[in-house]
Amino acid sequence: MQHLRTTFDIPDRATLERLLHRAQHLKRRRAERRLAPTLSGRVVGMLFEKASTRTRPSLEAGVALLGGATVVLHARDAHALGEEHEPLRDAARVLGSYVDALVARMRSHADLEELARHARVSVVNGQSELDHPCQVVTDLFTVFERKERPFETRWAYVGEARGTANGLVALAALTGIELAMALPEGSALDAQTLARARAAGARVTVGHDPQAAVRDAGVVSTEAWTSLSALEPSARAARVAALTPLQVNDALLSHAADDAVVLHPLPARRGQEITDDALEGMRSVAFQQAGNRLCVQQALLEWLLGVPAEAA
Repeated sequence: MQHLRTTFDIPDRATLERLLHRAQHLKRRRAERRLAPTLSGRVVGMLFEKASTRTRPSLEAGVALLGGATVVLHARDAHALGEEHEPLRDAARVLGSYVDALVARMRSHADLEELARHARVSVVNGQSELDHPCQVVTDLFTVFERKERPFETRWAYVGEARGTANGLVALAALTGIELAMALPEGSALDAQTLARARAAGARVTVGHDPQAAVRDAGVVSTEAWTSLSALEPSARAARVAALTPLQVNDALLSHAADDAVVLHPLPARRGQEITDDALEGMRSVAFQQAGNRLCVQQALLEWLLGVPAEAA
């Protein structure tokens, strides 16, 4: 059974390229209002332990447009995530008997793996602290639409080592993309992800200098900083001081390639990890990127559910 727990669950570049072309086809067909009901009779369950502004609506709309149905559970709705603490493996077995695939946004990646072990249907990571594969494939698709040679484009990631950053490392291993990362002191990528990527020949450099990372890059990516509100004032000030040099702004982007595009998975904290000018500027494709979640996730679900090529 095929899952999408991390970006590494995509087996190879050939599969990834097929997914990109399929997403492009689905996007075009939607614009023409000619989408085939490839998910007719299929139900996709969604389990959200954390809030969602893009993942849930893009999945609900995408499945509906392909003739399928969705069932959504939030933490307040599910005993396994609430005060009654039903064992997650029990909930997984039950939910798996109702749906054909299960998308889960969990606080713990270990809980996502537990779902995948017991649900007996394909489990999709809707974002965990380890990876955000739906977003990472969307990032690549957004570049694929705009660059003549997307796999030869140098990427830069500037920001904290969160789930999207780990996913980009896996993406570099799958595609051969050159990836330069600038992380703040005290922020580290998942060691196993980085080791696996490098063992596969990934061209990934990790440092602390944002200008060096961005230099001549055709893609500049960032994401929101971890919430600072829970920190004590002194710790908050120290964290802001460490992160501020990594802000994506016009000065930093002047070191990138002339045709560089700026990616941000949203939500954006304007004035923190990215300035308003950079997010709204001519280089930014963040809002197109958000819109692309729909067609990319449609392609991913068709692949996971084994939709026959002739039906697609």
